[in-house]
Amino acid sequence: MKKIKTHLKFLLFIALFWSCQKSGNISDFSNIGIGSYLKLVQKVNEIMDATNAASTVSIKVSGYGTAPEKIKIYVTANVKTASKASWKFIKEVPYSSETTLQVSNSEIAKALGTTVQPGITYWLYNEITTKDGKTQSFANTFGEFESNPNYNMALTWKAVAVCPFDAVAAAGVYNITTDGWDGAVGQQANVTVSGDIVTVTYLFPFAAPPGRNPVNIKVNIQTGSATVSPQIYGSYGAAFQNFTCEGTGFVFACTGLIDLNLTHKLGATNYGTYRITLKK
Repeated sequence: MKKIKTHLKFLLFIALFWSCQKSGNISDFSNIGIGSYLKLVQKVNEIMDATNAASTVSIKVSGYGTAPEKIKIYVTANVKTASKASWKFIKEVPYSSETTLQVSNSEIAKALGTTVQPGITYWLYNEITTKDGKTQSFANTFGEFESNPNYNMALTWKAVAVCPFDAVAAAGVYNITTDGWDGAVGQQANVTVSGDIVTVTYLFPFAAPPGRNPVNIKVNIQTGSATVSPQIYGSYGAAFQNFTCEGTGFVFACTGLIDLNLTHKLGATNYGTYRITLKK
């Protein structure tokens, strides 16, 4: 019931927004129509091979409220922004009751006028046009609505550009370039590789013994996507209590970048999720 009420409140907001745009008078209820947005049905694939022009990402969407007639897809590199002036047009597709939106490496490259680069997240934007000519996108939707899981919106999605894993290229000495947990930016770490396991000594160099251990990262050979299973990486505090980390990310061997989002725990206590990046 709460979810239904939330949807109705949002659609009323959109209807009032369009009414104000049309008449400038929110009290003119004759101008109020039904709002519209895209709902995410399925994330088919968000990983794109930067070395393959035919590689694609795709999602499946459905309309909510007034049915869309068509969808325009735009892109930006690295930065998600509500400023439509920054978006680059990719293509327009017709809408049906459930529509699969697919974008290729070559289409992104053409829109941006450059090649797709591994390690970059390309943000994609869906702009709806309804049969009565109204448009709805991330540019004219409050961020609080777009990011609220109750709406399950698909006005934005992403393509993470990756490259196949290369064990030889991945090994070596890295500098920590981002560390939201420990603040160890500038410290060095050694990376070794055995099969599909990347071992970092030490991923958190400010952690103390006796629990200070290398962190093992399991890598998907085809995509470079990475998984860190729960493991003790170091000790903190006067009692030298052992903390664990776990999470996901990518190892971009072709560019010498490791990019992870790790959750830190002490026993059952969750201390939050923080990003850490290392550059070879």
